[in-house]
Amino acid sequence: DGGVDLHGKCWYLGEAGASCSSTCKAKNLGYSHYVAGEAAPMVPKLLGREPGTRQFAWGRTECYVPGSDRYHTAKERADSNAGDQGDAGDWSVDVCRLACSCTQGASSPAPPVTPSAPYPGCVEQSSVYRHAGAHAIFVDLSSYGAAGCWQNDCKNTDKFNADDMGICARTCSQIEECTHWSYGEQEDAKKCFFRKSDGGREQADGWTSAPKGCAPPPIPDSYLAWSAAELLKVCDAGKSDACPDMARAVTTWRFAIRHLKRATEGKVDPNTINFINQVSDDTDAFAAQMSEDNFPVVVGNNRQVFMALGSWLASQPQPSVDTRDASLPNPVRSQFCGPASCHEKVD
Repeated sequence: DGGVDLHGKCWYLGEAGASCSSTCKAKNLGYSHYVAGEAAPMVPKLLGREPGTRQFAWGRTECYVPGSDRYHTAKERADSNAGDQGDAGDWSVDVCRLACSCTQGASSPAPPVTPSAPYPGCVEQSSVYRHAGAHAIFVDLSSYGAAGCWQNDCKNTDKFNADDMGICARTCSQIEECTHWSYGEQEDAKKCFFRKSDGGREQADGWTSAPKGCAPPPIPDSYLAWSAAELLKVCDAGKSDACPDMARAVTTWRFAIRHLKRATEGKVDPNTINFINQVSDDTDAFAAQMSEDNFPVVVGNNRQVFMALGSWLASQPQPSVDTRDASLPNPVRSQFCGPASCHEKVD
């Protein structure tokens, strides 16, 4: 029906102003991004002729402008002025008919065969939840991811770079607005994507997706707080050869305190809660303006709170964890957090 079968995809030339996700969906197909390259672009093949003018690659998808019979080729990384920074399937330009690479199969494939199976058996293979202009959540994910965020702002994003799909699952389970997650490659990096519905589901090779309930067993907040605080004992005397990076130490302290607040909510007396809130505020303030002189003071106050709660923390559940599990935050794997987040890899 007017498509071209090439590169393992079924290609269609969309209508002016239409995204590739909508173009493929109209054909009852899923969208699967592919760059054909400069040597053999797709627009001439889809038109059956060479347009009057061939122009530079601009976005990640080829664009044909019928009003002036010209086209832009595509490249892996879009120019900053293209507005092509989210899901490639969501990009559209009013004057462009996009060369869209679609995949066989319904745009909304069936749910996983065993949705109630324990993780990772509940994860749906070859499936992605697209934003499609409506389904993404844009929230503060800076505690979970540090790179690859929407417009480089991890405080207002629906995605971040991640080394393991379990990070997506664990993050979604902790974000109130998140109902579904996807994991796949964008801009040469593996990323987590977070959604508020499954309305953008498409078939896509190399992607995995799941609803919120499909996640590894949760780690108790008390254990997360205790693990980080124990790791930080090398910093109790301040910056030193054993504790050379204040930024990483402070990020780890903030992680410990954040989970301590969650663990103690409704379980300790109001005075203790006030102390926890005070060291939390002080640590956040220090993170905004760090100084080597004040570092031991902030660390000392944090340690006092954790020492006061030492017996209580020790009485809480102690799960068995595999430190090789890449979905776990750094402190549970006996590593400090990165300067920005606790899933950050630091050499």
